Amino acid sequence: MLGVVGFFIYGKENIRLFDSVNPRYAQQLLEIEMFTFCSLDIVDEKATKASEMFLGQLYNDQKWRSFGFVTNTGVRMILALDATSAASLKDQEIRLIFKRFHGHYCNTISNPFYEIGTPMQSKWLDEGIRDLYSTSD
Repeated sequence: MLGVVGFFIYGKENIRLFDSVNPRYAQQLLEIEMFTFCSLDIVDEKATKASEMFLGQLYNDQKWRSFGFVTNTGVRMILALDATSAASLKDQEIRLIFKRFHGHYCNTISNPFYEIGTPMQSKWLDEGIRDLYSTSD
């Protein structure tokens, strides 16, 4: 059980391009968004020193843990996990989640009708994220 809380994508200027919160955690949406913004600050710090796109664990508190990923174009991806279930996850498992998440992102921006830098509304991305949620339960 992975306990995926949500997936978030932000552009270069902290513009939210995509956010999805697992329906199991929908009641805590405001808290999750605040946690994500704290994580986003740490992404900026780690990205300048990173030698790869996966940034590892960014931030954790009593409820959640966050992990980061930065694309070559500066788009930041954040994965929020439940802290109780994320404790047993290995780094490789989180990398695999990001690999699948990044693949869904690439498919979405490859759509010729998508304008880069605008919020993403894609059935393929939504279905891919739902699939990631279902494999995490």
